[in-house]
Amino acid sequence: MHHFNPKMTQKLGKLAISADKLLDVTREVGHDKLEVTLTELRTHLEAPFTFVIVGEVKAGKSSFINALLDTDKEVCKVAPMPMTDTIQQIVYGTEEKVETVNPYLKKIFQPVEILKEIAIVDTPGTNTIVAHHQEITERFIPYSDLIVFVFEAKNPYRQSSWEFFDYINRK
Repeated sequence: MHHFNPKMTQKLGKLAISADKLLDVTREVGHDKLEVTLTELRTHLEAPFTFVIVGEVKAGKSSFINALLDTDKEVCKVAPMPMTDTIQQIVYGTEEKVETVNPYLKKIFQPVEILKEIAIVDTPGTNTIVAHHQEITERFIPYSDLIVFVFEAKNPYRQSSWEFFDYINRK
């Protein structure tokens, strides 16, 4: 459960109780589709806040994530050449490990306290993201609590960034 704001935690708790009651009724009347939807909603209420980080290659996404996590180590590699050609979901884990979910997605577990509250989705740069559009837009964008778009300060008008916005908007 989230601890950012006690009032928010209380509201989420009340919402969870309501969702549970509605889920019971849904099961009783045998409405399968609504049961699936409510089960997803219930799971989402328990999940950490999800931040999806989007932006051009070399715009500073990895640096931003490392600063947000505020640890002594680089959780996301910052390198002169683009590193991230896969989506990286960074979540809390008692020990450091990387799990390959599929060719486009890695789950990175880190024992970093803030990750009990938030999960971070680090995406490939918008200018290399075309192959991953579907994965990101279907799997993460609809369930994200916050989307952070990182722009390069010198050139925030790159075409691929705006094309990605248009793609999300169409979906």
